[in-house]
Amino acid sequence: LAQASVTQQLAGRPEPLGGSAMSTLRALFVSLAAIVARAHIEGAVRREQASSIGRDELECGHSGECFSSWMQVHARPAPVAKQAEAAALPTSPSKEVGTKRLPKIYVYDLPAEVTFNGEEMVFRDNTTCEAMATGTEEDDTCVFGPHFNVSLAASPAPLAVRDVDQYQLGEILLFSLQRHPRRTHDPSEADLFFIPVIQKQGRFPWNQQGCYSAEALVQHLPHLRAENAKRHIWINPRAAWSHFTCPAFDSQPSDPHPDNQLLAATTKVALEDAVSAPREAFLDDWEVMYNVRTPPMASNLHSIPYPSFTSGLEAAQLEAFRAASAVPRTRQNFVAAMWGMHGPSRSMDQRTELQLQCNKSSDCIVLSLDGLRYETNSEVVVFGSLDATFCLQPEGDTPSRKGMVDSILTGCIPVLFSPLQTKLWPWHIERWEDIAIAMDGVPSDIMGRLSQVSTDEIERLRTNMLAVLPRLSYSLPEKPRPEDSLETTLAAILKLAQ
Repeated sequence: LAQASVTQQLAGRPEPLGGSAMSTLRALFVSLAAIVARAHIEGAVRREQASSIGRDELECGHSGECFSSWMQVHARPAPVAKQAEAAALPTSPSKEVGTKRLPKIYVYDLPAEVTFNGEEMVFRDNTTCEAMATGTEEDDTCVFGPHFNVSLAASPAPLAVRDVDQYQLGEILLFSLQRHPRRTHDPSEADLFFIPVIQKQGRFPWNQQGCYSAEALVQHLPHLRAENAKRHIWINPRAAWSHFTCPAFDSQPSDPHPDNQLLAATTKVALEDAVSAPREAFLDDWEVMYNVRTPPMASNLHSIPYPSFTSGLEAAQLEAFRAASAVPRTRQNFVAAMWGMHGPSRSMDQRTELQLQCNKSSDCIVLSLDGLRYETNSEVVVFGSLDATFCLQPEGDTPSRKGMVDSILTGCIPVLFSPLQTKLWPWHIERWEDIAIAMDGVPSDIMGRLSQVSTDEIERLRTNMLAVLPRLSYSLPEKPRPEDSLETTLAAILKLAQ
């Protein structure tokens, strides 16, 4: 704001500003930004300390919610007696915040496994976290991964972030909605219904054992009707390609059985959908040609972003990271390339060519993730991204990569190499051109292309990435923040259903 004001005041000046004057102004702006950021950080620390000694009850009361700047801060829960008293009261209708309606959610109580017509079927293939005591650090760690610290020059103390599994969205949504303040146990009050059927493991054509049938699932969903099917939500925590889904998830309106038709009308979310990964874009992939795997084909499927290292943080922790990230700083590397050499032929071609070009330049650092494919890799990727201006993001096994989210959150400008990548997560990222450099394939001189990006454009992209950060972060269960990843998703689904 200060820079814009000065620029406007000087717009009528007949002579251009000299280099020393402009340098002085820039230094003033950087200093001002540092002061404001430190104030935000210290304020966040004070709020976090206050919550630990009970001051939050004085400032926010026992409601558990108060609002500070862009985020929602949750006070310490009320005593158990108060919670029990509140639970006995009638549930209020859906909240209104401004003009945005906040939906109430009904969560089906489904077992992890069932026997149907003498056949064992699995609704959830990973129940490790379900045995944890709710609301404990052990519980949060199981869902979001352990903490680790990063250091930024603008922060007086290390900043806590999370080492989250990229395919943990199923557990994140399940636990968040089960403990959501707007959860209702009365289906007649519900705006949305969550179906806790989560298939995290692979389901290749030769390994369909345990897959649930449409008939078995529908029998466990007593409130599912044709008229409210679109308000029923379920998730594939991966990219929803056929080798990670059961056939019932991919039900089509044209299927002959009524149960499949009913499931086809429900709303699904996954890391990718048929818009960001259409089958016709992969006809050169032998695995697709021979149906070893099939791009997303579920009806009413929408893509939502990967969980990343800012998911599962307390509100004060997220605000501290965001404030420190807003302060301009020197980054040691111009370009960072971080991946392992795996994937289908198109992905391998992109990664091989980019790595060859990167290895020839002293301005590009290569951090190999070979041998770490099944690890979370958060620390390697976060530290590498925080220290680079541009982060190369070739396709992975499919068009999306968790690294795309990591780079946005660290302020490392993502460089995309497929038009399909710009069609990902439209509820959360409206215009990729506002936060990324998008190319159609790998150019012959990637370093030369990126060196032509102006300083003003780099600053514009970073400013926009900072604004997107809240929408790319999933909150802790029981502590939703306005416009976080989950709330953005719920609001979009409610709008579609209406």
